[in-house]
Amino acid sequence: MGKHIKAQLAMEFVLLVSISFFILLVFLKATGDKVDDLNDEKEFILAKDLAYKIQHEINIAAQVKPGYNRTFFIPEKLDNKDYTINKTKDGLTIALKDSEFTVRIPEINGTVINGNNTIRNIGGVVYLN
Repeated sequence: MGKHIKAQLAMEFVLLVSISFFILLVFLKATGDKVDDLNDEKEFILAKDLAYKIQHEINIAAQVKPGYNRTFFIPEKLDNKDYTINKTKDGLTIALKDSEFTVRIPEINGTVINGNNTIRNIGGVVYLN
């Protein structure tokens, strides 16, 4: 084999390795973007699930007869992520870093806290904690 053929083979090898490396980088970038999208979707689903859970507890207390009393638990973190619970007159929002979910709730007295929450219906009025 001549020097010219060896040099050509070396150049082809370098070119092939470079193209393969570029394809690998593109694949890794696409995979990373997909993982980020899935994590965002998971975060939104966790917020949505918690909001519906709280909404369900409040709706039950609002619809039953006076004297209803129940304790339910709200986790400190969602999938090891901090979150906030914001209550307005007729809504409840669960907010994480990159997503939030809001549900409508009947008017209540009190706020939702992390940990144990006691909900009561006293004389047709819903009290929380």
